[in-house]
Amino acid sequence: MSKTLSDRQRFGSRLGLERIQQLCEALGHPEQKVPVVHIAGTNGKGSTAAFLAAILQEAGLRVGLYTSPHLVSYRERFQINGLWIDQDALDEVVAAVEQAAVTIEAAGSQWGPFTEFEVGTAAAFRYFADAGVEIAVIETGLGGRFDATNVVRPLVSVITPIGYDHMDWLGDTLPAIAAEKAGIIKPSVPVVVGVQHPTVIPVLRDAAQAMHAPIALLEQSPWQPLGWDFQGGRFSYAAWSESSFAISMLGGYQLANAGLAVLAAENLRAQGWPLTEEHVRTGLKAARWPGRLEIVSQEHPWMLLDGAHNPQGVEALAQALETLAADFRGELTFVFGMLENKAPTMIDPLLPLAREFLITQPASSRIPPYPPERLAAYVESKGVPAAWYFGADQAMAEASTRERVVVCGSLYLLGEIRQQWDAAECG
Repeated sequence: MSKTLSDRQRFGSRLGLERIQQLCEALGHPEQKVPVVHIAGTNGKGSTAAFLAAILQEAGLRVGLYTSPHLVSYRERFQINGLWIDQDALDEVVAAVEQAAVTIEAAGSQWGPFTEFEVGTAAAFRYFADAGVEIAVIETGLGGRFDATNVVRPLVSVITPIGYDHMDWLGDTLPAIAAEKAGIIKPSVPVVVGVQHPTVIPVLRDAAQAMHAPIALLEQSPWQPLGWDFQGGRFSYAAWSESSFAISMLGGYQLANAGLAVLAAENLRAQGWPLTEEHVRTGLKAARWPGRLEIVSQEHPWMLLDGAHNPQGVEALAQALETLAADFRGELTFVFGMLENKAPTMIDPLLPLAREFLITQPASSRIPPYPPERLAAYVESKGVPAAWYFGADQAMAEASTRERVVVCGSLYLLGEIRQQWDAAECG
């Protein structure tokens, strides 16, 4: 990431789309030059985006994918047909956007300085437009209504499961959070919705009705999960085929994410995009999303990485481990670290599965980490052994002597450990 980009604030002090609209106008509106599928939600956004991008790629299309945050490299956020942007191209496009941003700021914009995410998002629009992308899958960063990506007018809007996260920005109830996510719904643009808490559905329906936007719910579609194991999962979707579809990603929730991607693809097909059953079948099987129930080692130690970083994600991880590693119940060593804006109770679903916790802290976030000594004390108060470490490398050195290890709690922690793991494998 360029120094100028990393120096910018992550979020602006003033919410709104005025800054990103001004920046896109200065760049010649690249956000209008590529057809888009726009994805918001709390959990499953990245996986759903990866499934849909893979389906579109199998159809022979040049597909852009913009996601956040990244695990190891900022380049991960900008992909075309599964390939990360190369560093020179990233530097070039960010420099062009930065120049436009600095010019606007120097003229005295009333909306305040541009944020890191606004500049990065504008860079993605510019990169995809210049590279001749035929369709792009764009994931929101935070929320929806005021998210920098929300300057697009998509072919389809997609809303994945909504839960409690970023409550300081989005609200402290599920309906309030859902209202912010529903801000991506555009007039007359179809919206497809993943599995939701019952209190969320009326909010999304009302938002769609106000925009005269057709709405389709996954739970009311011909989607049916058929189970999963170490090899992946299967589900049926009768509108596409009488035969079941297979995915390589692990977890029951991935069956729902894949089903939502298929529902979005069904909508694109209805709009004339050349998608076939074979494209769906091959794309779903090929799709990968690192850091989500990812088994990186089958040997000593057996190790799984998961990006669970909010209460719903941790609950989903616990449920998945009950299926995936039922024989390991009570024998798992968790390497866990989380940010200060989370509550220690987030860890509770994992306690019955744990032999012990090795608590550490994410090192790469602008939000301070939750103090590891306090989190370790909380775990021990629940009757589970815990040790704490300031450095993830120390925690991992200890974990390497154990039999079965699960790393979770923060995407920043996951990226740091993934980078260490990859370096060790290459070395």
